[in-house]
Amino acid sequence: GKKTVVFGAWDGWCYGFAPEGKEDADGFKILPERWKVDVCPKEYRFDENGDKIKYATYPGPSEIISSPVIYNDKVYAVIGQDPEHGEGVGALTCIDPSKGSGEKAIAWQFKDIGRSISSPSIVDGLVYIADYSGRIYCLDAETGELYWEHDTLSHIWGSTLVADGKVYLGNEDGELVILKTGKKKEEIATVEFPNPILSTPVVANGVLYIMTQSHLYAYQQP
Repeated sequence: GKKTVVFGAWDGWCYGFAPEGKEDADGFKILPERWKVDVCPKEYRFDENGDKIKYATYPGPSEIISSPVIYNDKVYAVIGQDPEHGEGVGALTCIDPSKGSGEKAIAWQFKDIGRSISSPSIVDGLVYIADYSGRIYCLDAETGELYWEHDTLSHIWGSTLVADGKVYLGNEDGELVILKTGKKKEEIATVEFPNPILSTPVVANGVLYIMTQSHLYAYQQP
């Protein structure tokens, strides 16, 4: 019930700040912290002996690169790294800000996802999220239950787009994957483009826009 600035940070923590702040001596506005949650699991930060796991290694910690998404007063944040670092362990975390800070604010956490730089799409109680290794997941937004996953067999840089009862997503092989929304996986089509699709598809005014590394395509029904 309070306006909050939600920020996913490089340290693997997701923060909530009050938008009203006071200026410091240098004239910068300092926003009061309302809550913060570590969305990078401890086992990604430290090994069984309590030693820090090296950054940029497969089992190591990650930061929040994509934008957290708010749905039904919950915050959904996924961790990842620069794609140049390769694949690795990831996590999608559902935060309940009404619970305050720390582990008690984690409603659920899905760890079967790899590193991701994609933002989730949440429609009709379902979360659609992709990871860098090329998989798309559909989960229950309230419980985190996994309904299905789909492997595109190619790295994914962009985010899912949900429109017209479909999930659209491009990959590094230049494929636009189109799936049906819902708890049951149904493949509709895979459209091949001559160049990688690293950005997120966009719909506006009945037009579907697809950006590849070389061209911008616009599709509209006649």
